[in-house]
Amino acid sequence: MNTLYLPSTLAAAGAAAAWLSGRWPKAATSCGLLSVTAGMIFGIVDMILRTKNGIPLTASDIFALPVMILTLAAAIHSVGYLKGHGDERSGSYWCFFNLTAAAMLTVVFAGSAYTFLLAWEVMGAASFALVLFDRHNENSSRAGWIYMIACHAGAAFLILLFFFPYTPGWMFLLALLGFGLKIGFPLLHVWLPEAHPAAPAPVSALMSGAMIELGFYGIFRFGIQMTGDFALYGWVLLGLGMISAPAGIIFALAQKNLKKLLAYSSIENMGILSCAAGFAFLGVAYQLPAMTVAGVCGFLVHLFNHALFKGGLFLGAGSVYKATGTLDMDQMGGLLKRMPGTGSYFILHALGLCGLPPFAGFAGEFLIYYAAFTGLCSGYAPLMWISLAALVLLALTGGLAAAAFAKVIGTAFCGEPRSEAAEKAQEVPSFMNLVIFVLFLTGCLMLFLIPYGIEKTGGYLMPDYETQYMELAGITASIGAVSFIASVLTGIFIILRVYGCRKQERIALTWDCGYAKPSAKMAYTATSFTATMVDFFSFLLRPRKKVTPPQGIFSGTAEYDENIEDAGLRTWWTPVFKFFTFTADKIHQLQSGSLHFYLLVIVLTLLGMIIFAVKGGN
Repeated sequence: MNTLYLPSTLAAAGAAAAWLSGRWPKAATSCGLLSVTAGMIFGIVDMILRTKNGIPLTASDIFALPVMILTLAAAIHSVGYLKGHGDERSGSYWCFFNLTAAAMLTVVFAGSAYTFLLAWEVMGAASFALVLFDRHNENSSRAGWIYMIACHAGAAFLILLFFFPYTPGWMFLLALLGFGLKIGFPLLHVWLPEAHPAAPAPVSALMSGAMIELGFYGIFRFGIQMTGDFALYGWVLLGLGMISAPAGIIFALAQKNLKKLLAYSSIENMGILSCAAGFAFLGVAYQLPAMTVAGVCGFLVHLFNHALFKGGLFLGAGSVYKATGTLDMDQMGGLLKRMPGTGSYFILHALGLCGLPPFAGFAGEFLIYYAAFTGLCSGYAPLMWISLAALVLLALTGGLAAAAFAKVIGTAFCGEPRSEAAEKAQEVPSFMNLVIFVLFLTGCLMLFLIPYGIEKTGGYLMPDYETQYMELAGITASIGAVSFIASVLTGIFIILRVYGCRKQERIALTWDCGYAKPSAKMAYTATSFTATMVDFFSFLLRPRKKVTPPQGIFSGTAEYDENIEDAGLRTWWTPVFKFFTFTADKIHQLQSGSLHFYLLVIVLTLLGMIIFAVKGGN
């Protein structure tokens, strides 16, 4: 048996065992957890051994590794998350969780288009069941069906791609539509901010951190042809990324639902990956090896960076939801004091995802900027202008990402609790936080493995550019060394600050603007924290506000509520759905229930068939 399929086989076997053990939740949990854990550990160890034996990782391995790591982390976190949140349905949860993991691994290792399409459909159906796990919630039901429609729409384009011969240009277009629905490209992203808040947090971590990235694997494998136009590939992917990245993070800024903010952040990160891929293809088209190599390396580094840190953030959001029962950041506050482990690890993951030094995300974004600067100095006017625009938009995206996560940290974890649920929040079991911390350590370790990976795997994938890969390996090694020194110095400073200056600390009340007793009502909420930026981007966000200003000196009530509808849903999908609803209502009128009308339709149909037959015979 091919060892590549053993992890997915074990996961699928565990899915069947969990389903059969549905009456006994503990047995179902044991079957699901042990099988998927054994499968993922085997897959990771197998990759390490193959690399150690001099066998370089393939493109399938590169996309499969985040799936295995996140599946392992999400499975362990699920044990604690499900207690009190549907543990009586553990059989169905572990069945569909394991099926989703098995299908995702089959997607990347599929040997034929038929196997790929079958695994892709199973992945969509199994994850749909997980999105609907909280089936009694109306929002979950709506999100699940939107997700299923997106899955089937994508499958329709993939069927056209696989089973009908087309030119490279048409194949690329169909791949963009079919796989772009999974990635969340502009106008194709509407399921993402709906499905992620509805699904259990471990499922959201797996879907956002690994599943949506498989869309790029599909595009590279089936949409890109060696005889195709690499300039077209580059321009389109770069253009889509330049729209997705800033738009995704702008909408993330405006959210007060924690998981919805993270979902829009995933759209932003898919845009950054698309920019990196676009630069890589443009480098090939314009014969700029440095741009190609920087684009490829930036894509790979950011792929792992997003998988590890975004997965950890969703797991952290799940811990917050388990402790408070809410995802509304306006109802949080003060959670860092009550959940120090969850809060600390969430902050670390947020810093890593924002691409701030000394984390691996900084190295990934540096490589993408390196590709853009190469284009800026290329001497080709169109490439220079698009590179300049990409640099500006990526810089804007980075700043807005930092603002978005500053909002989360400041309003959810700092300050005073703004609800009874936040006041009574308690830390989750330690093993749930341990999983998140291990993901963070893996992301930090990746910073030191990047040079080795670029040197070995990059040279294997593109041997003609070995010199450029060696140069970038040296640059990233320098970044890793500087980051390590900065981390050590920061650690020393923190230790000295905590232990060395303890006797000199003076405890006093904080400045309270003249008020004698500060309270949570004086603190920024998630809505007010970014109100200025929401107003600045109101031309895109189109916020609907409900404001009741305070009246008089001692006003009893005041209210400010803000609702922001997704731009793609508002401008495109809502009109499309209304058109089909209107058409369906008109067609429905034909079902009048009149026997005479049905007989008339049958007679007209028979007459039409007779006329067609007579003309055909002549």
